[in-house]
Amino acid sequence: MFDKEIRIIGKHGLYLNMLANTFGETSAKLFTRNIDVYVQSSLVGFLFQRKADKDMTTKDSNGKLFDAHILKDQMISSQDNLFFNMQLILLLDKGYESDEEKRIDKAFRNFGKDERDLELFDSYVRGGIEVLYEKLIEGASKPDDYIENLKLFTDDISQLFYGNFDKEQLISLLK
Repeated sequence: MFDKEIRIIGKHGLYLNMLANTFGETSAKLFTRNIDVYVQSSLVGFLFQRKADKDMTTKDSNGKLFDAHILKDQMISSQDNLFFNMQLILLLDKGYESDEEKRIDKAFRNFGKDERDLELFDSYVRGGIEVLYEKLIEGASKPDDYIENLKLFTDDISQLFYGNFDKEQLISLLK
C-alpha cells in the first residue's frame, strides 16, 4: 500500500495539477508537488467530511481524461504520513464503522487488509482535493486572490475547529 505510482483522473487530476502548479505570472505555488496535495487532502477531506467518487467525465480539449501522476518514489517517501492519515481516518470515522473495537482493528490489527478501507481513504483524498481547489483556487485570477483565499481558508479551519473550543473546560482539566 502506498508503494507504487498512482494516477488521479478526471476533475481531481485537473484540480491536483492546479494546486501544485504556479499561479498567475509568478513562480509562487500553494503546494510544491502533487504528493504534498495528496497527503494533505486526505485530512482536509475528512475534516470537512467530504468524500468524492472517481470522476470519469472531465476531459481535456483532445477528449482525454485529465490526469495527475505521483511517482513511486514520492509515494514511498510519504508512506509514514499516508499510513498515519489512513489510520487516523479509520479510527475516527464512526460513519464508516460504528463499533469502536472494529475501528481499532481496522486501523492497527488488520490495517491494509480490506480494500474498502483504501477506497474510503481515496474518497476522502478526492473530497479533500475538491475542498482545497474550491477554497484556494476557484475564483482567483491574480496572486493577491490566492493569498486572500489562503487566509480565508485558514480562518475557516480556525473557526470550524477552534470556534467550539471551551477554554474553561481545558483549564479545569489541567487543575
